[in-house]
Amino acid sequence: MSVVTVRTKDELAKARKSGVEQIVVQGELADKVKRGKKIALAGSITVAALAAALAATPMTGGLSFLAAAPVAALTGLEIAAIIAAASIGLALIIALFKDYEEISYENGKLVLKKKSS
Repeated sequence: MSVVTVRTKDELAKARKSGVEQIVVQGELADKVKRGKKIALAGSITVAALAAALAATPMTGGLSFLAAAPVAALTGLEIAAIIAAASIGLALIIALFKDYEEISYENGKLVLKKKSS
């Protein structure tokens, strides 16, 4: 079984793209991916609304609490999940949970396993 440990967004994207069997996400990234999972499981209308809101945020300022609040109210998602997904990347979060399932989580460590085809 191929297992890869990642600590950065770039390492996570590379591990997902290479299709390793298990990904161990550590540190702050693990907590962000865990919170962002709610976005990946949201419906397509919710994701479209979120994507539109993210596109409207200033490129230099990033997604702030003020920008996330209307989206949270509209979609029912937590602001923390929206900000976490924005910081990692909406496309990466959705792709990650399309291909992998959560095996375990403890503060600072998330273990993902590739879904069976």
